[in-house]
Amino acid sequence: MSLRSFVASVLAAGYLSLVGCTTQLTYIYEIDLLNTCGVPLQIQSKNASNWLPLMEPRVLAPGKQYAVASYLSYDEDGDIQVDYNFALTVKGSEQTRLFSAGDIRYALLGIKRERDGDHRIWTLKDGVFCP
Repeated sequence: MSLRSFVASVLAAGYLSLVGCTTQLTYIYEIDLLNTCGVPLQIQSKNASNWLPLMEPRVLAPGKQYAVASYLSYDEDGDIQVDYNFALTVKGSEQTRLFSAGDIRYALLGIKRERDGDHRIWTLKDGVFCP
């Protein structure tokens, strides 16, 4: 085998390996907060994603829901892994509450995951998040 043939075969094998890696399925694990408080909430998450840029503060109207955390996973049906440094700030008209990763993990214990294509969604509907 000539050097040129050897290099070509190594490059071809490397290309096939790279193509194999890029076809691995990914799933989006998302934690949504449903505003059941009856008043608009200003929400902001920190360390809430392993693939999205910083999540900006937003106002969540009563009855609306929004993703407060989003993580990519290669596991089709696993449990969500909330970042240890995750923090959720929920501000109402009179009070502000801060929730840690532990608070969110505890709240997720009783929530059934919903499937929507490649999305796995856990929705926090409990009034405990009201300020």
